[in-house]
Amino acid sequence: MKVYKKFLPLMFFNKLNDILNGNNFQWYFHNRTLEEDKEPEDNFMFNHNLYINNQINSDWFRTFEPILYFISKDYKITQLLRMKLNLYTNQHKNITHPSHIDFEDEIKNNVKIGLLNFTSCNGGTKIDKKVYKSNSNELIVFDNKKKHNGITQTDTPNRIILNIGWK
Repeated sequence: MKVYKKFLPLMFFNKLNDILNGNNFQWYFHNRTLEEDKEPEDNFMFNHNLYINNQINSDWFRTFEPILYFISKDYKITQLLRMKLNLYTNQHKNITHPSHIDFEDEIKNNVKIGLLNFTSCNGGTKIDKKVYKSNSNELIVFDNKKKHNGITQTDTPNRIILNIGWK
């Protein structure tokens, strides 16, 4: 478990943040946060898959790819499993989504999860039993074996995170 504050150079981070909060970025609605679980109606989100199923899934992938080079300063990345952006809207209450493991089939492998926050807010991520508030330009890296879940915010219009999984 490691937290990196001010992870990306500010100029690069601000460029990405402007893209994500701009009018030209495509967000896709999902009526639940986990595919396999039946969730309450307020457990929805928007996402954008940059890389999934061993292939680039978005024209925006190359814009976000340099993040991997910054991660590789501390972690050896032999295989990218996924890069996915999540956007949670303000629902005027903190909603704790179901706890889960991102890659159930990879539980025995040395898979790492990186969560890069683009929003400072009162939402966050719970990993095991500890809550990490959402702080912009902060990367949280943890082992895929640890259950985690998102918590929506009430003090900003949205909360955006980048979820990266790698071996």
